[in-house]
Amino acid sequence: MRLISWLKFIGVILVLIGIGWTVNRVVPNQHLPWRPLDPERPIGMATKGQLLRLSVSPSDVCMSLARDIEDFETIPSEPKDAKEPCGWDVARLVYASGDADLVPGEANMQCPLSIATFLWLREVDDLARKRFGESVVKVHHMGSYSCRRQRGNGSGRWSEHAFANAWDIAGFELADGRNIRVLTGWNSKDKKEKAFLRDVRQEACRIFNVTLSPDYNAAHKDHFHVDMGPNAICR
Repeated sequence: MRLISWLKFIGVILVLIGIGWTVNRVVPNQHLPWRPLDPERPIGMATKGQLLRLSVSPSDVCMSLARDIEDFETIPSEPKDAKEPCGWDVARLVYASGDADLVPGEANMQCPLSIATFLWLREVDDLARKRFGESVVKVHHMGSYSCRRQRGNGSGRWSEHAFANAWDIAGFELADGRNIRVLTGWNSKDKKEKAFLRDVRQEACRIFNVTLSPDYNAAHKDHFHVDMGPNAICR
C-alpha cells in the first residue's frame, strides 16, 4: 500500500509538472505573473503584477528595460536630492512615447512609472485610432515631480508627486489637430470624446496602482492622476 501511495504521489507531481510546462509554453507572457515584464507585449492579466515586481527589483533592471524599449524617448534623470523627504535617486526623463510628444515638456518619472506610462500611452493611441482614425501626437500634462503633500493645505501624507512617482495628464492632441481635454471632454456632448476618455481611464486602471479622474473629486476635474504608489484606487 505504501508503494502504491508513493506511485500516486509521484504521478500527481508529474501531472502538475506537465501542466506547468504546457502553461508556460502556450500561455502568452503577459498573462503569467512569474514571467518578467515584456513592454513589447500587449496588456494582460499579469501585467500589473509584473510591474509591481519590477518596482521592487534592483533599479538597474528597470533602467535597462526602459533604455531598450523602441519608440520610447527617455534618458536617465540626474538624481534630485531636494529638501527631505522629496526627490529621487533613480528616475527617467521622458520626452515622448511612440508618435506622442509630452507637452509642454519632458517629465521626470521613477523608472517603473515611466514604463507603465509607455504601456498606457500605447493603449491610448490604439483607442484614438479606433475611435477617431487618428494617432495621438501630443500628450498635454501638468508635470510629475512636485515636493508637496497630498492635501493642498500642506497637511496629510506626502504625495507620490514628491518622489516623481505620479503624473497628471490634461488631455491628448490627435494628428488632425483635435484636442481632447479632460476638463471639457469628460462630460462633453460629444459622445465619442466622452467614451474615449472613459476608455483611457479604464486602461490606466489596468496598469497603474492609482488612477484618479473627474469622478474622484473636484480637484481632478481637469486631469487624470496616475501613480505607482502603495495604494490601489481606480476612480
